[in-house]
Amino acid sequence: MARMPAEIRRPVERDLPTEEAGELIALVRDIARKEIAPHAAAEEEEGTFPRAAFRLLSDAGLLGLPYAAEYGGGEQPYAVYLQALEELAAARLTVGVGVSVHVLSCHALALHGTKEQRAAWLPGMLGGGLLGSYCLSEPTAGSDAAALSTKAVRDGEDWVLTGTKAWITHGGISDFCTVLARSGGPGAKGVTAYLVPTDAEGLHAAPPERKMGLKGSPTAQLHFDGVRVADARRIGAEGEGFSLALDALDAGRLGIAACAVGLAQAALDAALDRAAEWRQFGRAIGDFQGLRFLLADMAT
Repeated sequence: MARMPAEIRRPVERDLPTEEAGELIALVRDIARKEIAPHAAAEEEEGTFPRAAFRLLSDAGLLGLPYAAEYGGGEQPYAVYLQALEELAAARLTVGVGVSVHVLSCHALALHGTKEQRAAWLPGMLGGGLLGSYCLSEPTAGSDAAALSTKAVRDGEDWVLTGTKAWITHGGISDFCTVLARSGGPGAKGVTAYLVPTDAEGLHAAPPERKMGLKGSPTAQLHFDGVRVADARRIGAEGEGFSLALDALDAGRLGIAACAVGLAQAALDAALDRAAEWRQFGRAIGDFQGLRFLLADMAT
């Protein structure tokens, strides 16, 4: 049986549509390797969110890859964006998940906002260093999200939001949030979407949840205590919010799946390195067929 070479890892072979996409993935991989991976272990242990890394990604045009170039996005096919997420998550899952959630937070405005709304807010969200969060779930409305109870009451040209959102990624550190609130009757048709700046009066974050992992990515409740939002920040028609939310989640689930693939690839890479380096009985443990079976299972 052939011996395992000392250096067995190779970059993932990507199926990309254009040379530009290949250069983009190479840029993402370079940033992930040089700027994100070296700090990942220590910052996760400390529970430190890598805001500087997100500013770097924003400056590089990597926080709005699937959205229109007119507003600062990369206008890349979704398949290219997902492969970029894989590279980021392989370096640090907090970053991969964070980019996915940010892109999810921009979805309603980018795809369903008016031209005036997009011109006003999308450039800052896609390339201006801002960070988003997505507020759908509640303490008593998780899987049954259409049962949400956060209220939006019309008051002249404003809406007043009252309620609590739960399990919010970037809760307490984001600059804006897309909020789904009940503006009408019960059920899905009573829900409307709003784009809310997180410095709005009456919006407060609870302390971050204590988690087993992803400690660098804060997850927290957000409390809306009479938060006033201009009607100009309503996204879509009244009662259309839940359909916008489902549309966003269809795309967002792909993002989280890509992060899982990237994390699995990083685990395989680490296992291959260990198998080539660690020696027992006078040879690398990767030379033993039983362990190779395990590595083959991981790879396939």
